[in-house]
Amino acid sequence: MNKSVGEIAALVGGTVLGDQTLQITGVSGIKQASEGDLTFLANPLYLPYMETTHATAVLVPPDISESHKTLIQVANPYRALVTLLQNYQPIEVRHPQGVHPTAIIGKNVKLGEKAGIDAHVYIGDDCEIGDGAVLHAGTYVGHSSSIGADTIIYPNVTIREGVKIGAKCIVHSGAVLGSDGFGFSSDGSGHYKIPQIGTVIIGDDVEIGAGTAIDRATFGRTVVGRGTKIDNLVQIGHNVEIGRHCIIAGTAAIAGSTTIGNHVIIAGGAKIIGHVEIGDGAQIGGLAGVTRSVAPGQKVSGFPAQDHMLQKRTWVAMKELPPLQRRIKELERRIQQLEDQQHGKAAHHP
Repeated sequence: MNKSVGEIAALVGGTVLGDQTLQITGVSGIKQASEGDLTFLANPLYLPYMETTHATAVLVPPDISESHKTLIQVANPYRALVTLLQNYQPIEVRHPQGVHPTAIIGKNVKLGEKAGIDAHVYIGDDCEIGDGAVLHAGTYVGHSSSIGADTIIYPNVTIREGVKIGAKCIVHSGAVLGSDGFGFSSDGSGHYKIPQIGTVIIGDDVEIGAGTAIDRATFGRTVVGRGTKIDNLVQIGHNVEIGRHCIIAGTAAIAGSTTIGNHVIIAGGAKIIGHVEIGDGAQIGGLAGVTRSVAPGQKVSGFPAQDHMLQKRTWVAMKELPPLQRRIKELERRIQQLEDQQHGKAAHHP
């Protein structure tokens, strides 16, 4: 990047307070920024860093206007940053074009126009790859699967047979879609595998992080709704149904046959037991253990997960337990002394 502050302001629809001619050569966080960088202030908690950052200019909301730094006022600094990053990438991402000679393409495969198939990609029989879709090196696509238009599959992704992926999705390296659900029956002598004959359906505009596993249904389908974003190393069990525009952070795990509504947020490390319902707009706190259904719009945290405000009071009360224990022991000691004194007096006055 080599743009003036004025050029950046024009790109993001902002107003400059300061020197419009200053040159910006990079983008960085407010604590890590150096001279020549543009940074942003989207969270009031970072306001103290405004005067200590080494950044040349700062994207700020309209209510911030005083600083020794050059400012670019915008309605939403984070959205403005996204717009800027979409126009600037320090590392160019290059997608394959055409079909690499080492790729293996099965029978009756439909390849859309301008689809890019990289080295050592395997596509099984009866698959459909949409217009402009990209499959990077080492990707495996099982038979009878489909990948929508303009979807990007990064290296070493495994897409098992019969999986359906929508348009404009992004699947990051090492993800596995359609592996067998964890289904077994036990009779005392061992564990017997239950055939997993269902599928996985991924809606349009879904992003799936590296190393994430989405299991196929025992029968029927495992579903991820349109616009949902899934972080790295997430486990989604068989027959789970996830609604539209959800956010699921890293290392979360969702057990089988759970239903998740629309616009749900599941924070990092949260675990959700099977066969429960998470209502629209609910929020699950980090490391929470959900053992029962969560109502629409409810915020829960802790283990077992409960209302977030109640959980916060519980955490505060737990901090008071050690001094409370000492007070109880002291009171017990004093009561014992009083009882001993009382018994002593009773012995001298029969």
